[in-house]
Amino acid sequence: MTLLVNPAAGHGVAHLMAPRIARRVAAALPDSQLRVVVSTSPADARALAQEAVEKGEYPREAGRRPDVLCVVGGDGTASVGFNACAGSSTQLAVIPVGTGNDFVRGVGAPRRPDHAVAALIAGHTRRIDLLVARGALAGDRHEKRVGSVVSTGYDAEVNLRVNDSAFDLGKLSYAWAVFSQARRFHPRHYAIRLDSGPVREVEAMIVAVGNAGYIGGGIRICPQADPTDGLLDVTLVRPVGLRTLVRLFPQLYSGNFTRIDEAETYRVRSVHLDGDWPCATADGETLGPAALDLGVDPGCVEIIVASAPRKAAGSGR
Repeated sequence: MTLLVNPAAGHGVAHLMAPRIARRVAAALPDSQLRVVVSTSPADARALAQEAVEKGEYPREAGRRPDVLCVVGGDGTASVGFNACAGSSTQLAVIPVGTGNDFVRGVGAPRRPDHAVAALIAGHTRRIDLLVARGALAGDRHEKRVGSVVSTGYDAEVNLRVNDSAFDLGKLSYAWAVFSQARRFHPRHYAIRLDSGPVREVEAMIVAVGNAGYIGGGIRICPQADPTDGLLDVTLVRPVGLRTLVRLFPQLYSGNFTRIDEAETYRVRSVHLDGDWPCATADGETLGPAALDLGVDPGCVEIIVASAPRKAAGSGR
């Protein structure tokens, strides 16, 4: 088992918590070989995660638990973890100490660090899908897996504003950015193709494509998203006025905003997006400019969750 720590996560909380987490896991799982590594940069975190997964791919003794990559950090650190674990036999555990923690919220993993450590020790897992984004992505990449949501319009610009802010007030930062960005935002032009359908030209405030559905510390931008159904959820909101946006703000957390006439939702297997939107974000970080091809990699990651998934009625399994 590898414990990968992002020391900057939670304003240094991850670094302070790591020794206690390691002691607790080592005491509860004395037969596990626990290796603690601390990243020095996002690139270093990706390299350490990939190394951990590659080492975990070797044959294991019968009866032993699969190898686990446990990441301690926020949504960006979780992204490092599931991008490394995708398609491998290494399980992923996330100890959430970030600001938003939207990935764990959306996939059913614990949202409190102590509960996440307990889940890691218990070892209950579920298989989840990941969204696959392809295009000219940030960091000279051409493909990346996304756990939560790809945001491209007003939602993306709010995210970027929060990231660029000199102050971090958690959820309050996102709420502040929602209102401050509304005064300067104008609808973007999109060219959208859902599955193999025709290209649709549309003016929109929001086009969000979700795997697990949450952004901004609990905003249900894709309220029906299910990270185990092999599908992507699309939320499109046509232009609305500032007064309507302010009125709808409380409904962002319940997902009820999608009931307005200007909102459209879809469930599809692939999405092509192009247009004049400046940049997309995903899992709280910059993803890249237009255009994007989005698909789904079903059941590609086995993740530690709080309890064993319920068996389907009559399945006998």
